[in-house]
Amino acid sequence: MTISPAATEIAVGIDVGGTNCTTCAIDRGGVMLGELSHPTPQTDDGEALLSALADTAEQLIARLKLRSVAGIGIGVPGTVSADERQACDCPNLRALDGTRPPDYLQDRLGVPAWMQNDAYCATLAELRYGAGRPYDNLVMLTLGTGVGGGIALGNRVHRGPRQVMGEVGHIILDPNGPSCNCGTEGCVEAYVGKDALVHRAISRVPAYPGSALCEYAGEEDQVSPKLIAELAAQGDELCCSVMDDAGFYIGLTLCNIIVVCDPDVVLIGGGIAGAGELLFEPIRQTVKRRTPISGFDPANIIPCGLGSEAGAIGAGALVWERSCCMQ
Repeated sequence: MTISPAATEIAVGIDVGGTNCTTCAIDRGGVMLGELSHPTPQTDDGEALLSALADTAEQLIARLKLRSVAGIGIGVPGTVSADERQACDCPNLRALDGTRPPDYLQDRLGVPAWMQNDAYCATLAELRYGAGRPYDNLVMLTLGTGVGGGIALGNRVHRGPRQVMGEVGHIILDPNGPSCNCGTEGCVEAYVGKDALVHRAISRVPAYPGSALCEYAGEEDQVSPKLIAELAAQGDELCCSVMDDAGFYIGLTLCNIIVVCDPDVVLIGGGIAGAGELLFEPIRQTVKRRTPISGFDPANIIPCGLGSEAGAIGAGALVWERSCCMQ
């Protein structure tokens, strides 16, 4: 399939998650024109995974009857090379390690392609089109299969020379803590990532015989952070206790980030963010108690504005950011 590289006002964004992938088309204003979502292929074959991503992009382009697109942006769940062409370390999707997604998509679809970390893309979307628009300096946390993050200073999202700035999921909270997929112990992700939340919830079932989660005992694959958040919002005591713990660990993480980055606002998104104040209140209280020297107002810890679509929208926005830099 070959698409004319002529200038256009439409970009395709692909958000590659550890669990699901979302592909969308956006205009320069960040308005989504259409999207396709599907489970992330569970394969060890990197090329097969990239082929599936290209297939979905082609399907969306055909469905929307797009005659041309400006380019393709890709968000991947891990670190990327300094030239932003190779996926280097994706703990929750190892099939991507060593692959070159933008080169593959560029060759396959015949248009320019760029790539960045998925949390970078989500941060870019919120900065340009979402809850971060009024601010120049922000920190964003994305809570999903893993824990991602992004940092914007001076109205630009930064990743640093080794592309690890914003990898907040791997801030170490306790060097003797639980193992993390990155290969060390005690990371934020090991406390509030998907597997950690699910395991904590299931392990507490015996202590809460009246919890709605009791029917899932022994069936961890049926429990998700989203379910835990929904049940907490309904008053389930077990799930509320899990939210309290998650709020404490996220708040502790933010205490470290705030004194390093001095942001104007902190944005939080992802599945468990749907618990609302059940999650945000313990986060704010932890920050208030433990960062008195920062002067940061915990009221400025707020939900993201674009929801689960932020990653895909931000991947599309990457096309505008990078193509403008090349002009």
